[in-house]
Amino acid sequence: MTKFSVKKDDYVMIITGKDKGKTARITAVDRTNHRVLIEGDGLKTVNTKAVKARKASDQGGLIKQPGSVDISNVMPICSACNKPTRVGYRTGEDGKRERYCVKCGAALVTKKATAKKATKAKAATRRKKAAAEDAAVVAEAPATEVKAEASAEANSEE
Repeated sequence: MTKFSVKKDDYVMIITGKDKGKTARITAVDRTNHRVLIEGDGLKTVNTKAVKARKASDQGGLIKQPGSVDISNVMPICSACNKPTRVGYRTGEDGKRERYCVKCGAALVTKKATAKKATKAKAATRRKKAAAEDAAVVAEAPATEVKAEASAEANSEE
């Protein structure tokens, strides 16, 4: 039996093919054919199947199923460093064999890529820019009022 660096429920990055650079979750591993079934948002490797309704309560039509990718075309994403990484093996503190990230050395616990953190960071950046613009508007507002008062005083003196 061959060893694979990925297993079911790992979040992986596709490193080659038409979905290169996208992240997905492994739903099944086919060890005999060296393939993994993946599902994720916006993947092109999705199989569609035409299904007829067998009962009145069933719904027919095109059903999307997870696509299959060769196992060599995916790399697990490390939750500690958020990068696709190779997998190393070592004995853990409890004496069991564990997977670890070759890049950062942390125990490999793969989870969904932190797209939410990226959106939070973008939102924080937007808030900072809006606050800076508001501060600039507030700083300009008194200056224009002072200029208007000064011009009004100059006109009244003449």
